[in-house]
Amino acid sequence: MSAGTISGQVALIEDDYTLVINRGAESGVTPGMVFAVYSDTGPVITDPESGRELGRLAREKLRVRIFDVQPLFARAHTFVDTGDFYGLLRLPFTAPPREDIVTVDVGDAVDLVGAEGRVQRPGHTG
Repeated sequence: MSAGTISGQVALIEDDYTLVINRGAESGVTPGMVFAVYSDTGPVITDPESGRELGRLAREKLRVRIFDVQPLFARAHTFVDTGDFYGLLRLPFTAPPREDIVTVDVGDAVDLVGAEGRVQRPGHTG
């Protein structure tokens, strides 16, 4: 599969830094791939002409890197791409504790991140 075409969901939260997605080797997932985790609880978009709900904006919560791939699922670690020594080596790195805690839920959407570090998610409205 080409970059940007693998989408799925969070299937299990293992611990504070590890989650499982519902896509694996059979879907083209390989170790080292980076996925963005989304929440579809963003603001509702309403058509000003008809008043019809058009969808919701998806909000990126965090990114995870795949480290273990099975046929139907893959395990991933959260990480911070610092752009320094750790970022160059692409090692998982835990950020220092912050006041804004990110909560990931089973069922949150995940999308493969493109090669340039931007998410390939055209026209997603949840």
